[in-house]
Amino acid sequence: MSELTLVDLGLTSEQTSTLPAEHAQMLAATLDAAFEPTLALPLLWHWAYFNPVVGTAGLGSDGHPRRENPLLVDFPRRMWVGGEVRSDGPLRTDVAAVRRTRLLSHARKQGSTGELLVVTLEHSIEQGDRAVVVERQDVIYRQAGGVTPPTGPAAVQPPTDGWRETVQPSTALLFRFSAVTFNSHRIHYDHGYATGIEGYPGLVVHGPLTAMLLAASASHHLGKPLRSFAYRASGPLFVDQSFRIDGVAGASPDGETATMTATRIDGVIGMTATATATTDS
Repeated sequence: MSELTLVDLGLTSEQTSTLPAEHAQMLAATLDAAFEPTLALPLLWHWAYFNPVVGTAGLGSDGHPRRENPLLVDFPRRMWVGGEVRSDGPLRTDVAAVRRTRLLSHARKQGSTGELLVVTLEHSIEQGDRAVVVERQDVIYRQAGGVTPPTGPAAVQPPTDGWRETVQPSTALLFRFSAVTFNSHRIHYDHGYATGIEGYPGLVVHGPLTAMLLAASASHHLGKPLRSFAYRASGPLFVDQSFRIDGVAGASPDGETATMTATRIDGVIGMTATATATTDS
């Protein structure tokens, strides 16, 4: 297998940011969430920072930064499919921070739609000479093709023992989230590309957006900020098609936890997640 580097992935081993509070307020507005700049950033909100800054001329046909490595050329479709994030301290806005990244592994695997390239990254965000956020991130690169069938009629939704919320992702929500995360992947805003080239039935909801909505739901129902969050995407969610968040709270040796699913109207699960709250009140 050809060697793969962070540079091939459009990443560097170290990025710095002052984490401007104004940017976090834009993310809060996008999510219809409250944000107090004097408090720590909610878990996962660091995804609005440390994103690769690539000129428009450097983008490929899909809107992602152009990939030159022959190994990546064989896998033009990119999906952020899962990972785990842990808070080891408060991450604060308007304070200098550095994110250090390592490429942990990459391997070819066989999936249901063909061969895949699975890449695992590790990020560590340091602020004040200590690591405050540690993250494992799983990204899949797949071959072209593999049309996603459209969602069917609404499925009967069984009752839940925990809580249930309904989310109606709009075009404006997807556009603003793309903007605030500097994500130019065309499946999120270019309907003709998403349907005609990649074969989706509509614009695709960002995986990180779904994860943030699940994390916010968990934090709200647990009544505390989150200390850790693990997630796995298993199917795409689409604009203007509501999905439900089902969550159940429980207890573990590490503290209060919540397990959640984001489920499409046709009953297909888009993402599963487990969150653990901080031990502090």
